[in-house]
Amino acid sequence: MAKASTKKTTTKKAPLRKRARTKQGHYIADDPGTPENEAYEETPSIKKYIGIGIGVLLIALVVLGS
Repeated sequence: MAKASTKKTTTKKAPLRKRARTKQGHYIADDPGTPENEAYEETPSIKKYIGIGIGVLLIALVVLGS
C-alpha cells in the first residue's frame, strides 16, 4: 500500500520585513523585555499602494466629471 503524501504547502507568504532605523539612519535594537521585535518593521505591500492609486483615480474622475 502506498503512503499518502503529507507535505503541506502554504500559499500565504511571510510579510516582508526590513530593519527599523532611527531618523539618523542607525539601526534600532530589539528590546528583549517586550514580546514584539522592534528591530524589524513590516514594509507596506504593493496591494496597499494599488488600492490607494485606484482611490485617487476614482476621486479624480468624480471631480473632473462634475
